[in-house]
Amino acid sequence: MEIAAGTAIDLGGWIPSEQSVREYLDAVGDDLGVYAEAGLVPPLALCAWALGAMLDKLSLPAGTIHSIQEMEALAGVAVGDVIRGEAVPERPRSRGGLRFMTVGYTLYCGSGDPVQRGKTTVLTPEEQG
Repeated sequence: MEIAAGTAIDLGGWIPSEQSVREYLDAVGDDLGVYAEAGLVPPLALCAWALGAMLDKLSLPAGTIHSIQEMEALAGVAVGDVIRGEAVPERPRSRGGLRFMTVGYTLYCGSGDPVQRGKTTVLTPEEQG
């Protein structure tokens, strides 16, 4: 099922824990300890988790390539904060046998204030026939 451009997608919510932050930092090889000392969630971890939630919601064909990622951190997020997300796909564009799909997202803290905005673009093979 393809989601129409401009339709809001609920990405659900999560509560970043010390363990999930540590797992993210281990996965990317960040061993500085600054996030653990400050009790903060790395902005790129939030971005990665939002991208994962988007990929769970979108119907993407085999051969899809993650092409571009944009992210703007608006506020710090502490371990234990409640985070919710929403994404909105833009109208796809086609060129050279590829379909470019861009999806914007916003993450909100428990009070409803935005903490991060971004866009991700994926390339998919155009459907034949």
